[in-house]
Formats: sequence, structure tokens, C-alpha cells
Amino acid sequence: MNDPKPAHQAKARNRQSGSFLGLIVACLVLAVVIILHLVKVHQLDAQLADTQKQLADSKAETAKAQGELDKATAASTDLQQQLKSAKSQQADLQVKLDQSTAASTQLQAQLDKAKAQAVDQQAQLDKSKAQAADLQTQLSQANSGSAQLLTQLDQSKIQSMDLQSRLQKAESDLSQLQPILLKARHMPVTTSFEKAHFGRGFTLHINNLNPQPLSVDVRTDKPSSQSNVIAAGATLNMEKLDAGEKVVISSEGYEPVNLTVQ
Repeated sequence: MNDPKPAHQAKARNRQSGSFLGLIVACLVLAVVIILHLVKVHQLDAQLADTQKQLADSKAETAKAQGELDKATAASTDLQQQLKSAKSQQADLQVKLDQSTAASTQLQAQLDKAKAQAVDQQAQLDKSKAQAADLQTQLSQANSGSAQLLTQLDQSKIQSMDLQSRLQKAESDLSQLQPILLKARHMPVTTSFEKAHFGRGFTLHINNLNPQPLSVDVRTDKPSSQSNVIAAGATLNMEKLDAGEKVVISSEGYEPVNLTVQ
């Protein structure tokens, strides 16, 4: 009979050999995995370094672009201000253009009016020339009759001197007649006041010195007036007059007589 112990030992050795091989294979697999992981890590590190470089470059470019953007923004703001100023200047120029156009239109109207006036003045000048020619003809005719006019003027001067002499004589006669006329216009009456008894006012006596009856109107401060005819040499009495009262005696053809009761 075979001994079972060596067989068991052989199996044990086979199992140990298989475990060792499995361990070696596992180690190899692990080594491959580690190597692959290291390779991947290296690649990731390389990619990360490249990415960081690109990020740094991108930041630099971004900063540069930001600076250029700031410059562009400042330039845009300046251009905006220039555009606003240009628009203001354009509006001002448009106003001045409109004013200039209106002034030009007004000047054109004035020029047209001046031309029309020039035409009218030319027509008036032609008419004046024709009138001047006619006046020249009349002047020639007047000159031809100047001798006759001078003769008539001399005669007129002689007549004027004669009339002047007559006028002076008439003025002298008038100055002599003036006192007579004034005396003739003086009303031919005499007046006097008499104080009434018992304080009943004053009485005015008007005496007619004319040889003919005299019509008189007597007005006082009272609203009424009296018209009377005073016979030749007679006396008219006006009673109940107050002290200080104004009396006016008038008659046609004579100067009025103004009295104050006193």
C-alpha cells in the first residue's frame, strides 16, 4: 500500500506553489496598476502644469485685455464727450444758419424793395426832368416879362408909400378918437348906496343921465336879475341888498358897471 502522507505533502506543495504564483501575479498586476497610475499621475501633472501655464498666460492676456478695455472705455467716454460737444456745436451752427437764412431773406426783400424804389425814383427823375424843361420854358417867359413886372413893382411901391402915409394919418386920427369912443361907451348913469333904516340892508340908486330912456339889466349874487327901463333923468332903486354883495349893471352898447354893496 502507498503511503498517503507523501501525497498529502505533494498537494500541500502544489497549493503553496499555486498561492505563490497567485501572489506573484497579484504583485505583477498591482505593479502594473501602480505603474499605470503613476503614468496617469505624471500625465495629469503635466496637463496640470500646462493648464496652469495656460491659466497664467490667460490671466496675463486678460489683464492686458482689461487694460486695453479700460483704454477703450476712456477713449469711448472721450469720444462720447466729443460727440456731445459736436452735436451742441452743430445745433448752434444750425441756429446761426437759420438766422443767416432769415437775414438773407430779409436782405433780399430789402434789395427787391430798393430796386422797386430805384425804378420809381428813375420814373420820378424823368418826370422831374420834363417838369424842369417846362419850368425852364416858363422861366424864359417870366424873364421876358420881368421888365414889365419891375415897372409894375415900382408903381406898387409908390402906391404902398402913399397907402403907408394914409395909414399913419388914420392911426393918428384913431388915437385921437379913442378917448372919445371910450367916453361914448361909458354908461351914462350915476350910482350910490343908501343904508336902509332898522338894519334892512342897502338900497342902490341908479340915475339916468342920458336925454333918452335907458334899458338896463341889473344882476346880483342872487340867482335872479332885473331888466328895467330908466326914463330920462329918472332914478331906479334896488332895495334889500346885502353888504359885500356884487352888482353888475349892463346896457347894450355900453361897458358894464361893476359895484360892491357897501
